Amino acid sequence: MRKLNLFDFFQKKVFNIEPGLERIKAALEDLDNPHNKFKSILIAGTNGKGSTAAYLESLFRHTGFKTGLFTSPHLVEENERWQINRKNIPQDILERYINQLLPVIQKHNLTYFEACTLIAFKYFYDEKVDIAVVEVGLGGRWDSTNVLYPDVSVITNVSFDHMNLLGDTLDKIAFEKTGITRPDRPAVIGRNQAEILNWLKKREIKEYYVKDIDFKTYEKSHNIFDYQFKDLKIDNIQLSMIGKRQIENAATSLTSYIVFCEKNNISIDLQTVKKALFNTFWLGRMQILSQKPLIVIDGSHNEEGLTKSFEELKDIFKNKKIITVYSFLKDKDTQKMFKIIKNNSFKTIATKINISRGMDKEDFYNLGEENFIENWQDAINEAKKYLDEDSLLFITGSLYLVGEVLNGWSAFNK
Repeated sequence: MRKLNLFDFFQKKVFNIEPGLERIKAALEDLDNPHNKFKSILIAGTNGKGSTAAYLESLFRHTGFKTGLFTSPHLVEENERWQINRKNIPQDILERYINQLLPVIQKHNLTYFEACTLIAFKYFYDEKVDIAVVEVGLGGRWDSTNVLYPDVSVITNVSFDHMNLLGDTLDKIAFEKTGITRPDRPAVIGRNQAEILNWLKKREIKEYYVKDIDFKTYEKSHNIFDYQFKDLKIDNIQLSMIGKRQIENAATSLTSYIVFCEKNNISIDLQTVKKALFNTFWLGRMQILSQKPLIVIDGSHNEEGLTKSFEELKDIFKNKKIITVYSFLKDKDTQKMFKIIKNNSFKTIATKINISRGMDKEDFYNLGEENFIENWQDAINEAKKYLDEDSLLFITGSLYLVGEVLNGWSAFNK
């Protein structure tokens, strides 16, 4: 019997984006505002939101909290979006919520993401979570998750992505992202960027902590670092997730956790902190799929993400030639992303993702990519022909490609 999924009810409208909080507020009002009845941390930013959310959830769970985690997009199955204590919502429970809430969703003409948000907040309330870690879907100010009044607001960074919706300057993007902050609640900022700090001051945010100003990291390798915040110093924090970006994400999460604990008179155990950060994993983020041959997958889906991914590959796997299999969505800045991939790869092969926004052969040809193989399995098999001990295969360019590969990897790799 086929599983019932929420996106089945939206079909081609899954990617509809309609700014405004009126619809989700009215729908939540019908449910007696469950989102106001649990503590929450809300995370915005261009890159690193998912990993930062994962670190935060792990810190709270290892401390003994019952956690809710709401993230997007899903990679392998829709159930990933809603988690309690890091376990996906069971299929029968998801179907129950879909059937129960469908009249409310239809009454208020919610978008797909708004419907996902509605389910998350009802699920977390019903399950009596101690805290919900919530990732913003897009932007911040008009994102449906921004109906929360978070105990701590987190902004990882700002860079260029979704410019058609968020603006074509970092200042405009920072305006949207900082819309999740509250004047009387603390904010934690994962990167010292003038555009973010400018808007925090304009929004009259009284308490905020910024990386490299208020909290600092001292990198020892790509996944080991020392950390300092106020009078607290923690040495030799080790991460399982690779890449220096994860140090930034982990430190941002740790600061948010400490700020929350201070506000709520919760003691902090350093060994628990280290264990929680080391035990954190997030699908499709610089994930090693195979050692022989060496295959790495990462959901770098914008200019900054791709640049950082190639920097990290060259740092961790020194002097290896990079063979890249990739795909893009049509609404991204594909020209710049294509240039980054070409400039950093020994060979490239483009492939197609099975959604309407995915680029096809003609789109890639117009960019200047002559190597196109329609399905990712054939593209990877072709790329493997160029692999030896001095090279690696990198799969990237879109979270949707990453999801398709992860979903089919076991069958493909038999």
